[in-house]
Amino acid sequence: MLEFSQVELTMPLVSRPRKGARSNDCPSDLRRFSMRFKRPRFQASFGELLEDRSMLSGTPLDLDLSAVPTQTVFAGQTLEFNLGDLGATVSEGEDGPRTVMYQLDPDGDERPEGMSMTFSGDFLWTPTAEQEGLYSVKIIAVENGKPVNADVEELMIDVRVGRPVVDLNGEDQEGIDYNAVLQLGHGPVSVVDADLSVSDENDATLQSATITLTNRLDGADESLSVNVEGTNISVEYSEDSILLTGEDTAENYAQVLRSLIYNNTSLDADPTSRIVEITISDGEYDSHVATATIAVNHAPDLQPIADQTVGAGQSVEVVVTATDKNEADELFLLLDVESPDFVTLTQEPGAREATLAIAPGAEVMPGEYVIRVLSIDQHGMADAETFLLTIAAAANTAPTITPIDDQTIDQDNATDPLAFSIGDAESAVENLTVSVASDNPDLVDPAGIIVTGEGADKTLVVTPLAGAFGTATITLSVSDGEETTTESFVLTVGEVVANTPPTITPIDDQTIDQDNATDPLAFSIGDAESAVEDLTVSVASDNPDLVDPAGIIVTGEGADKTLVVTPLAGAFGTATITLSVSDGEETTTESFLLTVGEVVASPIAEADSFATDANTPLSVDPAGVLTNDVGDGLTVTEVNGETVNVGSPVELTSGATVTINADGSLSFDPTGNYASLGEGETAVETVSYTTTDATLGTATADVEITITGVNDAPVATDDAYATESDTALSLTVSGVLANDTDIDNGDTLTVTAVNGAAENVGQSITLESGAVLTLNADGSMTFDPSGQFGDLAEPATVSFSYTVADSHGLTSEANVTVTVSAPSGIANQNAAPINSVPGEQSTDNATPLVFDEANGNAISVSDGDAADAMVEVTVSVDNGLLTLANGFESFRHKLLGSIDQINSLLNGLVYTPSAGFEGTATLTLVTDDLGNSGLGGAKADADSVLIAVAAAAATNGVEGAVEAPAAEGESIDSIVGSEDDLDDLFQPCHFA
Repeated sequence: MLEFSQVELTMPLVSRPRKGARSNDCPSDLRRFSMRFKRPRFQASFGELLEDRSMLSGTPLDLDLSAVPTQTVFAGQTLEFNLGDLGATVSEGEDGPRTVMYQLDPDGDERPEGMSMTFSGDFLWTPTAEQEGLYSVKIIAVENGKPVNADVEELMIDVRVGRPVVDLNGEDQEGIDYNAVLQLGHGPVSVVDADLSVSDENDATLQSATITLTNRLDGADESLSVNVEGTNISVEYSEDSILLTGEDTAENYAQVLRSLIYNNTSLDADPTSRIVEITISDGEYDSHVATATIAVNHAPDLQPIADQTVGAGQSVEVVVTATDKNEADELFLLLDVESPDFVTLTQEPGAREATLAIAPGAEVMPGEYVIRVLSIDQHGMADAETFLLTIAAAANTAPTITPIDDQTIDQDNATDPLAFSIGDAESAVENLTVSVASDNPDLVDPAGIIVTGEGADKTLVVTPLAGAFGTATITLSVSDGEETTTESFVLTVGEVVANTPPTITPIDDQTIDQDNATDPLAFSIGDAESAVEDLTVSVASDNPDLVDPAGIIVTGEGADKTLVVTPLAGAFGTATITLSVSDGEETTTESFLLTVGEVVASPIAEADSFATDANTPLSVDPAGVLTNDVGDGLTVTEVNGETVNVGSPVELTSGATVTINADGSLSFDPTGNYASLGEGETAVETVSYTTTDATLGTATADVEITITGVNDAPVATDDAYATESDTALSLTVSGVLANDTDIDNGDTLTVTAVNGAAENVGQSITLESGAVLTLNADGSMTFDPSGQFGDLAEPATVSFSYTVADSHGLTSEANVTVTVSAPSGIANQNAAPINSVPGEQSTDNATPLVFDEANGNAISVSDGDAADAMVEVTVSVDNGLLTLANGFESFRHKLLGSIDQINSLLNGLVYTPSAGFEGTATLTLVTDDLGNSGLGGAKADADSVLIAVAAAAATNGVEGAVEAPAAEGESIDSIVGSEDDLDDLFQPCHFA
């Protein structure tokens, strides 16, 4: 970007005869003239384009800062270095080492304030304390003469504030804070770790330290104290803080801080943790605050436990409870290690109570025990309680016997073996007596009761009397000689009558076609003595090659059943199907004949469905639509009823095409035909196909394709508006969105960014031209020239971009151009001429340099409002000669004429270096419109071109150089008195 400031220069012009010119052709004169020109201030923004050098010709420039270490500087100190001295390198070009210019990132928002660097890489920065931090500084290297050949790398700079550091827990521990615990009643506690450290990177001594108790809760019972003996440090105590002052070493300040202790003599201290904050100062900077957190720890309080008496062989549980003023403390309830094994304590994690279980075995001797229980918190504070446990002699308990469920058996049958167990807490099993009795001896007498088994596990078998039926209560007893325990169960013996065969209804003979099943065939079963659910039904086929067991299915609950017979696929013939029903003793059967007729089957075509989205082609592999069809040797023979459509694209109603091939494969491309579908909307296309099998049987089915819409990006279209410099432009709702489109149905378009920034939407922003713009989300817009276009020589254009988004977040960008013209009836002001010059050029001192369009380095001038009016152009060089297109040569030419006439002389301008010259020559071009092209007086433009001149290569041992004529004087090539003389403008004057 170029910015200009007006500069007024007044200088003498001396007409000098061109070498070889005649002195009497035109008079020489001495004139003074005033020329205003714009001095350019250059501002370049390379940005990320410097990273992409793929389009550069030749070898890309590569800046390497890998050898440059991170630079460290303290605030207030000056960081000064040269990039090359630190190890920065630049890759060589095709012709050897490059010459580059360095610069910092020109973006002021990215570059820290005060930082500078020269083109030669000399860096200078004196950061302030407010700039503390780690910086990644972009360094740009640009090759001389090739401004598009550049590279950017980053250099790390660490700006530190030389503030002191106090670390309460020592350098080997993480962080700078410290935690301590004051055990109430056990004296003071150190506030910091013994490894506390104090340091200052850029000061040898410290000046002060402040220690503050931020939450004194127990008044005078709390205190902080330090020991300053052996140091130059003074101490001043106040109610909640300690102030240490005096210049001394960091180690002596550390020594004093290590002596810092906290004490609390209150018997009922507030359990809140105390916070102590510590800072140190070197007189210029304070350290960050280091915090010591002191837990004020009370001992837990274990509740008294009542004395207990428990008999041997008995058990009891007691809940033990503890409290603690420190609500966050975790309490641990423990038994003294001397406690007997039959006493245990169980505590859930985090609980403040535990269950004390006392369970002495029968073998434990009577006696007394002192049991001690402890409660300990996580900081080691404890409380204890004791109680007296008395173990009494064991008392006799009744033996045990397991129960037996009620039993039901048939007449003239015995029970299955019935298991039960016996036991006793005091007596061995072999000393127990088992007896069994029946309350109905007419059904079960003692001879029918048999108990077997050794040890605790026994078995009972009960056998009723022959022919008897009814119920009896059977009672089992076990005795240890003192106590007896009984269990009873009811035995039910059912009467048994004579068994008759079950019944089953017949089924008529059946005839079906090949590859079909029978209809459901109903039949019923029954039995005079047995419940239906106790009967067993079975079905068998005498021809398993036609009907195998898997093809016979019987269903139905209760007496009513249903039979379905499915022959094997492709089989035909006859089979006898036999149904049987059994009650376990008797069986009844019924049979019917099944005849399966042969059928020549046609193929079966099943409908198919596929899905895709509006942007994704669908491709279905061979078999495809035939996959779910039934038949041998199937192929697709028609699509939409036409044979010719097989394998050819068939156009659907949407304009999309689908192709179904003979092998069943399918392809469908929705692209572009369903763009109007909104996100999630669907459209369905249907096409039919006919399949033919090996026997030429046919079947037809439909293929349904569901297309789901996807969101398409909106299309933003550039807008153009016009206004006058004293008139604001206003657009209503829709505004810039009026010509923007979105093919999706129902999508709402909104403006989401202006000039790439979302925050600009709906806000008044000042454009680069000075105009004020407000562009709202609904497209409405206000553009106010804001008095920035008062001196318009010709209409000015102002452009900005905006981003439009649809309701699903896809975006598009367009530009808005506003043409601002002078107010109606006001004449345009004079616009300055504009020089067009190439970048830096190069040659050797034996080769003239030609400036023309063919070489891409033409020099020309323009003036939008000059037309054929006269302008004055001066072109000069500070070394060598310039030869115009008409052959005139001089170190300086002054041209007066129209723009077209002057450009005809400049196109083909030749620069010839002086013999033996090596270095940089400067070509200067100054254009003055003489005030002939509008109001406001004369305006000018000045530019220069740098020309690098190298030594010419030697030829046949002789230095080759063109002997340029000496620059003996200035050439005034064209002077006219009026516009009437323009036709004779380029018949230049010659001077001897």
